[in-house]
Amino acid sequence: MWIRSTPAGVQVDVGSRVREDRLRALIRSQDGVLSTRQATDVGMSRAEIATRVRSGEWTRDGSGVLRATDHPVTPRSRIRAAMLSLGEGATLVGRSAAFWWHLTDVPPAEIEIAVAHGRRVRARPGVRLLHRGVPPGEWVVVDGVAVTKKPATVLAAGASLGLLLGARFMDQALQAGVDLDALRREHLRNAGRHGATLASRLLVLAGGGARSEAERTAHRALRAAGIGGWHANHEVWLRGYGQAFLDLAFTGCRVVVEIDGWAYHRSLRAFVRDARRQNALVLEGWVVIRTNWFELQETPEVFVANVRDALAAQARPSKI
Repeated sequence: MWIRSTPAGVQVDVGSRVREDRLRALIRSQDGVLSTRQATDVGMSRAEIATRVRSGEWTRDGSGVLRATDHPVTPRSRIRAAMLSLGEGATLVGRSAAFWWHLTDVPPAEIEIAVAHGRRVRARPGVRLLHRGVPPGEWVVVDGVAVTKKPATVLAAGASLGLLLGARFMDQALQAGVDLDALRREHLRNAGRHGATLASRLLVLAGGGARSEAERTAHRALRAAGIGGWHANHEVWLRGYGQAFLDLAFTGCRVVVEIDGWAYHRSLRAFVRDARRQNALVLEGWVVIRTNWFELQETPEVFVANVRDALAAQARPSKI
C-alpha cells in the first residue's frame, strides 16, 4: 500500500486509487464485464471480490466472470462474458463473429464459439460450442476478443443463414468493403467445410451471377403469368444518351423492365449512368419498372403485378 500525505495532512491511499482507476477503465472497455483473473491481476484479493459481489456492486456472470451491475446487459456484454469464461483457445465464429465485426446489426440468438478438439467444457446457457480448433493464422483479436478473420466469418455466416438471408448478408458485407477475391480464396482453402455448397452458390451470385439469374427468373415469371409481347436485350437509340440495350421491353406500349442483381455491383458510377439512361427513356415516353434478384426470389408476384399494372396503364387512352 502506498500512502501519501497531502498538504492538508490528509492521507490518501494512492495505490488503491490507481487500482480503482484501472478497474473502472477495464470494465468500461469490456462492456461492463471482467474475469476474476483480470480482477486479481489488477490487485484485488478473492475476499475483496466476494465483498463487491455481496454488496451488489458486481454480480457473477458465468464461470469466472463478473459484471458491474451499473452496466446494462447487452449483446456485446453477453458475447464478451462467454468468451472470458472460456479463456484462451476460444474463438468467436459464424454469425456471432459477424456481429462482433459490425457486419450485421442483428445480435446472435445463440453465441457460437469454437474450442479445440478434445477440450472438455461445460455447457453454457445461450452458447453453442463447436469443437473444432481455429489455427492461429485464421483468427485475429478484435476489441479484445479472438474472432475469425472477415472472409471466413462472411462465408460461415452467409452459409448458415440460407440462400436469401445469406445473399442479403453477403451483399451488405461486400458493400462494406469485404474483398470478393479474399472470399473466393478462403472458400477454396476450406472447400470441404460444412456449408461449402451454399457458400459456392453465394459466391457465384456475388460475382455477377445474380443479374443473369434474375433475368432468367423474370422471363419464367412472365411466361407463367401468361404475359407475352416482350423482347429481351432490346436495342434502342436514346436522344442525349446514345445506344442502349433494354433488359426486357414491351415495344408496343413502351414499357421497359430494368433488372438488377445485387447492390454490391451498383457503384456510384453505375448509379449515375443508370439514372441518365432512365431519364432518357422517360423523356421518350417509356414507363420504367425496376426489379432485382431479391424481389424476384422472394416476391415474384409483386414483380408480375407491377408489369400488369404498367401495361394496363399504357393501354388506357390518354386524357390529354
